[in-house]
Amino acid sequence: MPTPTDRPNDLQAQRDRFHAELDKMSIIPLWLNLGAAAQHEPNVAAVPHIWRWNEIKPMMLRGGDLITPQEAERRVLMLINPSYEKKSARTVGMIFGGIQFLMPGEIADSHQHSPNAHRFIIEGEGAYTAVDGERTIMKKGDFVTTPAWKWHDHGNESDQPMAWLDGLDLPFVNLMDANFFEDYQDGNRQTQPIFRNNEDSLHRWGRGMKPAWEQPAEPRQSPILNYRWTDSRANLHALREDEGSPYDGIIMQYVNPHNGGPTLPTISAYLQLLRKGEHTKSHRHTASTIYHVAEGGGGSLIGDREILWQEGDTFVIPSWMEHEHWSIDGEAVLFSYSDRPILQAFGFYREARGERRG
Repeated sequence: MPTPTDRPNDLQAQRDRFHAELDKMSIIPLWLNLGAAAQHEPNVAAVPHIWRWNEIKPMMLRGGDLITPQEAERRVLMLINPSYEKKSARTVGMIFGGIQFLMPGEIADSHQHSPNAHRFIIEGEGAYTAVDGERTIMKKGDFVTTPAWKWHDHGNESDQPMAWLDGLDLPFVNLMDANFFEDYQDGNRQTQPIFRNNEDSLHRWGRGMKPAWEQPAEPRQSPILNYRWTDSRANLHALREDEGSPYDGIIMQYVNPHNGGPTLPTISAYLQLLRKGEHTKSHRHTASTIYHVAEGGGGSLIGDREILWQEGDTFVIPSWMEHEHWSIDGEAVLFSYSDRPILQAFGFYREARGERRG
């Protein structure tokens, strides 16, 4: 047998032939791809990015003139990270974000699907979402949940366009090869029947009490359909004198009343207040996060990129990227959601203090 010292050229030729034969067998030697298996820290493909509401809204209205909800199934403008393929349905990490909208008088028919979903209302008032026989009338800032495999539809009975940020675990479900979808069909009916009172779930589960005669059908999914903006915002301001988090200011998590965990088993959602002049310390974590500016303006330093944002904008922070936030000209409120529950479920969640601000 030749050795690297005696006949290096012959040995390399033999290695090349060996690797080529393995390649034909759809086999790759670990030593040729060690970087994929042995990383000192995550090799993250996603990049920080921001989508400006003042640029999205005109396109949204234009789309309303060009295509109906029925033609589109859901009229959604998908927010795709610039580093991903355009058809990836992936915004950052294992979560997706998209801007969905309904023009006055429009209805988006009922369907159900495997991915968990929620929506944060960006603009408008008077449209509804119906989930599992219950309907809620939505207002700006409301947070509405749509657990996996629940019939849901939307309608706009107001005289103005309605827009919201859709959040789904679609990339994760696709990765697991577990994505199923079904349209609702009941004769000529394309929307589900409503058999619960409006805000039924809020009265049953959302006020610190629960019906003693009922057990949750799926305790990992929040039973609350709509977490009202007025209540959520008031909670933030009630705690504004607290020290809060050094990395996120006054931040509160939307919770599932059944178990105190996230509202959906794969996505955690938050609302945070950055007080006037507040500038957080930097940190990083393995959860990927989508942010939406609910009120005010400010900025974030994500890795080495500074992003300035204002009300209506949506931006992303990829996994393990150091970041910090600050408010500008007053206070700011940020809504956010992340794939943290997925990482925690498998023991992959990690968080560390940043190097920039102690």
